[in-house]
Amino acid sequence: MLLHKGFIGKIEFDDRRLLLTGEVLNALDLLEFDGKTAEEIKVNFIKCIEDYCEMHQQKNSQESIPFIGNYKISLTTAQQNQVMKAAKLDGSSMETWLNRRINDHLGDYFNGDAA
Repeated sequence: MLLHKGFIGKIEFDDRRLLLTGEVLNALDLLEFDGKTAEEIKVNFIKCIEDYCEMHQQKNSQESIPFIGNYKISLTTAQQNQVMKAAKLDGSSMETWLNRRINDHLGDYFNGDAA
């Protein structure tokens, strides 16, 4: 997985063409990149994002940002009660408490380089 300016790139190996291929997961448009080596695919990913941001800036007169969506999650009654109690003890809403916990986890998971 690659990260640049909040955009996330997913990499796969195309064994037919002996090529690393990638796709940006959180852009509003389809963005693809490739490379023969790990270094080349990383460079091409960054170039893909930079070109996309520049094109978006010229077309829309505003900076491109990664897709940000709202997600619905389902909690068991026990989980919901625990989150409610934790949020209340923290002095925050359930949404704020959950977002904080998710951000903490992502920071740990991505070693501080969360998207």
